[in-house]
Amino acid sequence: MEQVLEDGRRVVLYSNGTRKEIFPEGDSVIHFTNGDTKQICADQRVVYYYAEAQITQITYLDGLEEFEFVDGQRERHFPDGRQEVIFSDGTMKFISANGHEETHFTDGTVEVS
Repeated sequence: MEQVLEDGRRVVLYSNGTRKEIFPEGDSVIHFTNGDTKQICADQRVVYYYAEAQITQITYLDGLEEFEFVDGQRERHFPDGRQEVIFSDGTMKFISANGHEETHFTDGTVEVS
C-alpha cells in the first residue's frame, strides 16, 4: 500500500510490517519490524541502525564504513583494509591492511604488534 502525504512524502507499507518513507529531497528511510532502520541519503550515504545491538553503521559511496557503538566506541573501516578504532576511554587503535596493529593509550603509551 502506498500513500502520498501533504508534505510530499510517500509512505509505502509492506505486508510484513516494513514501512518505507520517501522524502521529496531524495532521502528515504526504511523502518523494519525488528526496530532496525536504513536511511538512504540523497548523497548516496547509507545509514543503518541495528536496534538490538544499538550500533549505527554509515557506508559512504567510496566504500568507507563508520560504526558508532552505544558505549561511545567509534570505528572507521577503509576500502583498502585499514581500520581505526577509538574506544570510549580515548584509546586509539590503528590496524593496517596487512594486520599490523598500533595502539595509542591515553597515558601516551604506544603498543605495536
